[in-house]
Parts: sequence; structure tokens; C-alpha cells
Amino acid sequence: MHSTDLNQLKEELETYIHAIDIEIKEIETSKERCDKVVQLYGLNEKINWNFLNTDTLKYNKFDNKMDFVIGNPPYVRVHNLNEELDSVKEYLFGNGGMTNLYIVFYEIGLKMLNDTGILTYITPSSFFTSIAGNNMRNYIIDNKLLECLCDLKHFQPFNATTYTTIVTLNKSEKFEKVKYYEFDENTLKPYFVEELNISDYYINNNFYFSKISKLKLLKNIIYNNNVANVFVKNGYATLADKVFINDFEFESKYIIPIVKASRGKWSKVFYPYDDKANLIEEKDLKKDSILYNYLLDKKETLLKRSIEPGSKSNWFAFGRTQGINDTYKEKISINSLIKESKDLKIVDVKAGQGVYSGLYIISDEVSKDEIKKALLDEEFGEYVSLLGKYKSGGYYTFSSKDVKTYLDYKIGKKGVNNAN
Repeated sequence: MHSTDLNQLKEELETYIHAIDIEIKEIETSKERCDKVVQLYGLNEKINWNFLNTDTLKYNKFDNKMDFVIGNPPYVRVHNLNEELDSVKEYLFGNGGMTNLYIVFYEIGLKMLNDTGILTYITPSSFFTSIAGNNMRNYIIDNKLLECLCDLKHFQPFNATTYTTIVTLNKSEKFEKVKYYEFDENTLKPYFVEELNISDYYINNNFYFSKISKLKLLKNIIYNNNVANVFVKNGYATLADKVFINDFEFESKYIIPIVKASRGKWSKVFYPYDDKANLIEEKDLKKDSILYNYLLDKKETLLKRSIEPGSKSNWFAFGRTQGINDTYKEKISINSLIKESKDLKIVDVKAGQGVYSGLYIISDEVSKDEIKKALLDEEFGEYVSLLGKYKSGGYYTFSSKDVKTYLDYKIGKKGVNNAN
């Protein structure tokens, strides 16, 4: 719109500007803000804004008509959806993993665009790598829609624990490159980082954004074909740590040392299994009267858990069996939340000792020292940051699979048999 005629401008605003929201309060707030903007241009007459209070999931009259779609879609996980769930699953972008409503809104926005339309959203960046975002990523790549992107990384613009990105999808041409920006928390402005080819940021069917030189490292790690004969696993999951883990004041053959991998701190755990990882029988446990009475006092709490397997006869078992088979093996524990490699808390754990609240690594062939050296290399911290699994305070998290992928790259060899 280029009109200087205020009457014509009013008509154009009422004709060409549209909005839709399921919350009436948001509609009214938007009208008030738009009124203030047009007043800056000398237009004080009442504008009859075409702002609709309705369900975007069920409204399609804007389809194929919009030059621009701008929005901050709702962030609602699929398990929090009720009657909307069936509508969500009708969309291509909604058919994958534990989807989020904002992903479906990308598809809705794209449908609203005309053949040369442009969409800009601010949303969580989780679609970069999530299973739920797979269909959306494929669609963006197949149609070469991504024109530019600004990753806000650890900066959180909203009063919510979510990590966001600003994305522009453009239907007017096919984009072989994306202009990549990051956000400066001090100036509160985006700054240009680099122009990336699709092959730079589309790695193993996921999206990763950084400088090309750093993305090359990530590709080397992810596409590495060597294998290290090491296993990276999650520690115990009792589902009642306050019961099982304590600085017990009494002794028992069923109490063993345990390290909290996230902090590298030692305590004790009631471990109701033998050295073959079989659950002990309750009749044997009763012989340890002090411990058994302690557990009886906590029985109601333990029965409220989702026990695996779900049997009341196993009320004193860990909630999950993970980690139990490796109790009587030597291992090292590591935390899974760091800013850089030097933040790793690596602890030697002897056979007969346990690990919880983090990861552990075992190997019959690779020495602990070699594993530690690989993890403490700056490349590991760089790799973890490139994965983009942001946490508050500037931290990054990573999974057992992520560590295994890195160790395969760093210390792996060709042709290693890595069957567990």
C-alpha cells in the first residue's frame, strides 16, 4: 500500500489486513495496538479491522489469498490437546511423533499464502531436529522455501521456557541458500552470520545452523563410519530417588555406593538385585529387618509409581530396569548438561557401584583414559553446542546416543563389531 489519501488508506487497511485468533482478548489487544500505529500516520478515524475471533484450525477462507503471513503460533504439545487432536492429525505437518500445535500452524500459514507469498513466524526451534518436525523439514527442503532464519539460541523473549527462532519461508522462488542470523542479547538485534547452502545446514534429515566451518565438524561426526567398542547408557531410574537414595545410617548388604552423575557426588542406594541383576525375593529382604521396616514405611509411596513390570509383588524394585545389568562392571559416569567440555564431571565407578541422574560409559576394549581424553577435547563441547539442545543458563544437554556418535568419530575404528 502506497496511498497518501487517508480515506483510501482506511479502506485499504480494512480490505487487506486480516487477523485470526481463538482468544477474544488477543483480538481486542491487537486492535488497540493497530489503532495506535495508524494514529501515528494521522489516521484518527475508527478502523473496522477484519480481525476474526475463531479457531484457525477450522478456518480456511484465507487460503491461497495472502501476500504475507506473520505470526507467533500457539505452543501446545500434543498430549495437552483435547478435541483439537483429530484436527491436528489431518495435517501433513501434524503426522509425526509427539507433535506441537505450532508445527501445524506452519502448514496453515503456508496454505494461506498465494503463489508468491511470504511467511514469517517466531516459534520454538525444536522442529530443527525433532521427530515431530520431520514432515515439515522435508516439505521445506523439497520446495526450497527457506529464505532466512534467525536463531535466538539461549535468549528467551517470552515468559516461558522455550528456545525460539524466527523463520521466513518464501514461495516466490526456490532458495538454494539461506541467510542465517543469530541474536545479540545486548543490542536485542539480529546479526548476520553466514549464507548457507542446503547441504550445509540439512544434515542427516535435520536442521543445524552455525558457521560453515563448524557445520563441517558436525557433518564429519554425524557421517563418520567408524565404530568405537564403547557403550553409553542412562543410569538407574528408581522413580523414587528419595526412598532409594540416601546417606543411610544403617548397614546392609543391599546398600551400595552410587554416584549422582549430574554432580559427581557420592551417596548410597538400596539396590534390590543380586550380582546377576535378578530382583531379590521379599522373603530374603525380610531377613534384613531394619532395612525392611524402612521400606515398609515407604511402601505406599513406592506403590504409586509406574513400576516395570507393573506388579505389586515388585513394589520394592526400581521403577525401570535401565542400568541394572551393568552394576557389576567398571564404568565412568558423566553429566549430560554442560556449557563446554571442561564442565564435564567424569567419575570412575567400580564394579558393584551404581550411577543415576546422568550417563555412564563402559567398554571391554577402550581404556577409560582414552575415553576421558576424547570427551575432554574441545571438539566435544563444540559438537554438543552445534546439536542445539538448549537449556537455561547457557547450558546444552545431550543424550547417550549423542555421546556414542561422538566417540565413534573420535576413537572409533573401521570394522569394529559393536554388538551389545
